[in-house]
Amino acid sequence: MKQFLLLFILALFLCSCAGTSDLAVHAPGKPAHHLADGHFINIDTSVAPIRDTMELDSLVPTHRTKVYRLPIARGNEELWIDSTISTATWIGHGTYYIMWKGYGILADPIFSDRASPVQLFGPKRGTPPGRALDSLPVVNLVIISHDHYDHLDKGSIKKIYKKWPQTTFAVPLKVAEILEDWGIPRKNIIELDWWQSASAGPLKLTFVPCHHLSRRGAFKSSTNSTLWGSWILERPVEQSADSAATSATQKIWFAGDLAMGDGSYYKQIFEKFGPVDVAFLPIGSYKPSRYTRVHVSPRQAAQLHLIMQSRQSLAMHWGDFGMVYDRLEDPPKDLARARKELSIPDSSFTVPVHGEIVQILK
Repeated sequence: MKQFLLLFILALFLCSCAGTSDLAVHAPGKPAHHLADGHFINIDTSVAPIRDTMELDSLVPTHRTKVYRLPIARGNEELWIDSTISTATWIGHGTYYIMWKGYGILADPIFSDRASPVQLFGPKRGTPPGRALDSLPVVNLVIISHDHYDHLDKGSIKKIYKKWPQTTFAVPLKVAEILEDWGIPRKNIIELDWWQSASAGPLKLTFVPCHHLSRRGAFKSSTNSTLWGSWILERPVEQSADSAATSATQKIWFAGDLAMGDGSYYKQIFEKFGPVDVAFLPIGSYKPSRYTRVHVSPRQAAQLHLIMQSRQSLAMHWGDFGMVYDRLEDPPKDLARARKELSIPDSSFTVPVHGEIVQILK
């Protein structure tokens, strides 16, 4: 029975990363990514989604990623309380804790042991969260990219709200009702469509497209019933009268979980917001090559770094859950290769250790 339930939950998770080929009927009078049945669709379809392989599929292991404990960094906690600087701390998988000059942000927080609707079964962490939730000084804002279990975790959301009841939760369309079901008041939630903006504390938030999908239920009807995307965060720069800076705003792009698609989404984002000061880019879950229909490879992540002209990029979405067929050590190794191929300095696109506090926006 236990093995059956485990296989069922794993199948549910993998189905959540599969597309749908149903005939799409667009909703009249709404943006092109809205369908008449209330679902959503990718519209970056000028060509077939760009797939990538950094290893021949025939050489990729036939067993799912075997996870094991990776190093966890400690130290530099004093940087969190220095309101004159900004830092990013990789908690694990797609979760970052961003302290932006005293304003605390959690991106796609998952502190649970498993990325699953239940904590008895499903993909389990190989490495504990790099920092415990209770160790963080403050969480003012939570941003969610989409509803998959490894990015929208019920236990983590409820714990954050319990500890910091004034936290604002910024989510895609139709995700607000999920949080409300978990006890998060509607007044604490910002819900946005693609290209919509809102204010949160000192920040301007804009929800922007990415090539991915959503699914949280066991049935196909739940596929793309909520929106997915990535986030642009902007904050005015405090400048002295004699400052020589050319930009009055600092910008962060939290890419969430994405594939390259035909690349047009990211060119549009750059046209509106580029270059960005910091980009958080996924590098895992891309082997064999069919998975680059829903995830970028490290090479594609490096290409996104270049497209967005990011001053500083930090890697994520690897090293914790064994979901596809990458070897656990593949993503950083393949990123190093991609940096060399694309002439990207090692210091421009780094792979932090779990729990490492990295200074950003210098």
